[in-house]
Amino acid sequence: MSKQWVLVRGIMSEAFHWGDFLPHLRAHFPTHQFHTADILGNGRQCKHTTPLSLNKNVQALREQAPAPGKKILLGFSLGGMLALEWAHRHPDEVEAVILINCSLNNSAIYKRLQPLSLKNIFQSAIQKDPLRREEIIIRLTTTALPADRVQQLAASWGPRVLEHPVKPINFLWQMFVAAQVTQRRTPPAPVLVLASEKDRVVHPDCSHKIAKKWDIPVIKHPAAGHDLTLEDPHWVLEQVQNFLKTK
Repeated sequence: MSKQWVLVRGIMSEAFHWGDFLPHLRAHFPTHQFHTADILGNGRQCKHTTPLSLNKNVQALREQAPAPGKKILLGFSLGGMLALEWAHRHPDEVEAVILINCSLNNSAIYKRLQPLSLKNIFQSAIQKDPLRREEIIIRLTTTALPADRVQQLAASWGPRVLEHPVKPINFLWQMFVAAQVTQRRTPPAPVLVLASEKDRVVHPDCSHKIAKKWDIPVIKHPAAGHDLTLEDPHWVLEQVQNFLKTK
């Protein structure tokens, strides 16, 4: 049976950064339809200013996946937060929600953005060499990628950032949007929570707090960093497959 998916990345990130994960997902679900939606201000939407309104951000994602029918929403970081908002605001459109290393505003700010990560974010912001800037971000958001793989990714991502730059104001506005997302009642669709134990950006306690309130499990990767689908796409795919079989 064919299903529809919408995949949404996080702050300063875009569909291009799904990397190998998206082809693996398509190969495992060959009859399904996949939409990769960018937050306004990122990627293909880089010419836009990120709205401060949650509703406008959700609406922009919906407009990038206009096909009728319920959808599986898979969101990374801020993308997951907006996926939850989508599910609450338009429950008739959502079949399931998959959260990857997310936080909500019931977690402490120093866990939603860990202090040690701020240094790396600042270094990347002032770095003029796009390859070096991407290398800093990749090293921050992963834990065990070989050095040659980091350099390979940076060489691919650097030119992309020049073509689809994120304006500094959009980075700030996306941080503000993230701060608004609250943990409401149990969502009107099944939820899978995935967390990386070695996440140096968003503390894994944030995922635990989300799951505990809704009395659902957290599935933890013991070694990966924040960008879980980049670091271990096969593991994520396995968890997603198991979830969809049981929901």
